[in-house]
Amino acid sequence: MSTTLDLEPPHLKLDQNIAFQMASIIFRMEQDLRNFTLRKLDITYIHFRVLQYLLEEDGKNISEIARATAVRPAVLSRVVSQMAERGLVERGDDPNDNRSTRVYLTDHGRSKYTQAWPDAYRIIQHAFEVLSDDEREMLEMSLKRVADHVCRF
Repeated sequence: MSTTLDLEPPHLKLDQNIAFQMASIIFRMEQDLRNFTLRKLDITYIHFRVLQYLLEEDGKNISEIARATAVRPAVLSRVVSQMAERGLVERGDDPNDNRSTRVYLTDHGRSKYTQAWPDAYRIIQHAFEVLSDDEREMLEMSLKRVADHVCRF
C-alpha cells in the first residue's frame, strides 16, 4: 500500500476502504435485524439503538443520546417524541438544568429491547464468528481507539 495519499480517482479500491467496509457491514446487520425482528416489534433501528443506550445509560439528555447513537440532535428529538408516544421512553425534567430534558427507559421499552436483543446478538455473533477470539479482541480494541479519536475531531 502506498504511503502517499492519492486524491485522484480511484482513491482506494472498495475492499481497501475501511470506512466503506464498516458502513456496508453495519448496513447489512441493521437490515437483517430490521427485517427479521424489529418490524414485528413495531420499532425502528434508531429506536433499538436508543433503547440499548438507555438500558446502559438511563436518564441522559438528547445531546448525550444523539452523540452516543450518531444521530443529529434535531432528528433524535423527533425520534424520542415518537418513542414517548409509543410508551417506550418517558421525558423528565433535568434537576440540574431547566433547559434540558432527560429521557428514561420505560418497562415497555425495556420489554421491546429484551425481545429484540436475542436476534441482535445472533446477528452480531454470526458476523464475527469468522474471527478468532484474539482477532475479535484486537478488532474491539482498535475500533474503540478509532472511535475515541474520531470523537475528539
